[in-house]
Amino acid sequence: MIEAVAVDIDGTLTDERRVLSPVSVSVIRELDVPVVLVTGNTHCFTRAAAVLLGVRHFVAENGGVISSDDRIEVVGDRKMCDEAYEHLKERFGIKKFDSRYRLTDLVLIRGFDVDAASRYLESLNIPVELVDTGFAIHIKIRGVTKGTGLRRISERLGIPTKRIAAIGDSPSDVPMMEISGFPAAVGNAHPAVKSAARYVADRPFGDGFAEIIDHMRSSGMI
Repeated sequence: MIEAVAVDIDGTLTDERRVLSPVSVSVIRELDVPVVLVTGNTHCFTRAAAVLLGVRHFVAENGGVISSDDRIEVVGDRKMCDEAYEHLKERFGIKKFDSRYRLTDLVLIRGFDVDAASRYLESLNIPVELVDTGFAIHIKIRGVTKGTGLRRISERLGIPTKRIAAIGDSPSDVPMMEISGFPAAVGNAHPAVKSAARYVADRPFGDGFAEIIDHMRSSGMI
């Protein structure tokens, strides 16, 4: 049985414009198991979304911030990300986006060679990595992922990760899907996410999320 549902926000509960799907809202409010929002968004954005959706648990900044019943834990040291940014800015001319609100990572404006920048960071031996969420490029601490964040939430809830469903659309969702009991992807998901999923929705975005929950109900998982 599935005892909790972990779900990404952008591209999973929202459309490509980041507009929240009314269907997503209805489905979340009807669920009888805990819902965990797991996202690359900032802590303040995610907390606001959680309050509006009636959700008590979330993982923000790709695993960097964990909150359960307003008990917040910050994982990682943003100083490493700031150091990496200074190197990348000098070499690639990159710019930050909304990073003043971030506690553990940085977001970069698109338009640079991500693969070349990643190789450059590896040569500097700074323990960070670049992650493409489908909506932005993040500089984040290596080893801090949506999967590590979901593990911490599972410990707080007392629910094993194998009893948690994980639903997403971008490669950054794969780490949480790999440890979950039921990994699923919405119809618009990246091919790597679909490959990691046990169930792939026919429909995209919020409609796909609703389809996945319907499938779980009809299969007796929740």
